[in-house]
Amino acid sequence: MSPLLKPILTAATTALLAFPAAAQTTDFASCLQNIRSEALRQGVPATVADTALRGLTPDQKVLDLDSRQPEFSLTYGKYIGNSVTPDRVAKGQQKMTQYASLLGQLQSEYGVPAQYLVSFWGMETNYGTFMGDFSALRSVATLACMTKRTAFFTNEAVQGLKILANNHMTTQQMKGSWAGAMGNMQFMPSTFTKYAVDRDGNGKIDIWNSMPDAFASAANFLRGIGFKPGLPAAEEVVLPQNFPLDQADTTVEKPVKTWAQMGVKRGGNKPLPTSDDNASIVLPAGWRGPAFILYPNFKAVMNWNRSTLYALAVSILAQQLAGGPPVMQTAPEDDQPLSHDTVVDMQTKLTKLGFYSEDTDGLLGPKTRSAVRLFQKQAGMPADGHPTNEVIARLQQAAR
Repeated sequence: MSPLLKPILTAATTALLAFPAAAQTTDFASCLQNIRSEALRQGVPATVADTALRGLTPDQKVLDLDSRQPEFSLTYGKYIGNSVTPDRVAKGQQKMTQYASLLGQLQSEYGVPAQYLVSFWGMETNYGTFMGDFSALRSVATLACMTKRTAFFTNEAVQGLKILANNHMTTQQMKGSWAGAMGNMQFMPSTFTKYAVDRDGNGKIDIWNSMPDAFASAANFLRGIGFKPGLPAAEEVVLPQNFPLDQADTTVEKPVKTWAQMGVKRGGNKPLPTSDDNASIVLPAGWRGPAFILYPNFKAVMNWNRSTLYALAVSILAQQLAGGPPVMQTAPEDDQPLSHDTVVDMQTKLTKLGFYSEDTDGLLGPKTRSAVRLFQKQAGMPADGHPTNEVIARLQQAAR
């Protein structure tokens, strides 16, 4: 054992004695040693690893935030209303003007439109106004050693040590969110080591203070995860009256021109692009709310964040930053957030009726919506996959 590692183990073990019971279930010191060993195997100098890990203790606040289930699933209307505000649009347009030259160069080089880079920036940190003040390394080490996602966060901790080694940073400089996302664009350490770019050429990648580095890194990341020039990620569409609602699902893909042949049009009664690319239609607030067509670039946006509502917000904000119109169709006013317990109960009843076979996790994801759609079809209701109060009442009655 390295003599430098002994203080690490001693300090971590001592901290565990005073740490809450949840933390005592894992040998944090041993876990740190495993992280150190893997980091050294991947080329991190021992002096860097030992300096960074010395005295590291679990962060209870990180564990509290990680275990905190949101009580309600936000509706489309609430989520978009909170994310795409007039103030955020106005500030984003100011930023696009401020960085127009740089953003134009990056668009030419990477094929990512300026409005998407600024939209991600606005969504992630409100244009850099809050990037998180947690120690990123401590956060990912805590999650690696104190949760069940050991493999994922162990890799993030190792990548964090690589950043310290290659970028000549200190752990005090490497700040981020409670889950370890860092800088203006909230990169996880593994995203940083794979995609971050030294755009300003000073020999150091700084996604916290250098906007050339931050924007170039975001453009490189988006291109790397599949964003291509051409169609936007998503845009609002108008469906014909006879549109089959069960086709409005992310699992259903058709060429854009096929959707056009079915009578789907852009907002303002404009024709869809003439394209052979596959796309999907979604109704995030049900058949009474707005409809969107999801082009191939939507998948790239989802690779940044797996939330459909997040990806829609990025797309809607980007459109408005570029001078486009806001969403024309409003969400239903009676569309209410569902509590975690309500979704669990709904999943349980859908399972009982044979429509759902996944975990009852209380999350209103694509698979739960697909199960709701199957139930709606059987019940003779509009099969939009959206669980309104009426759908839930009918489901409760059917599952008695």
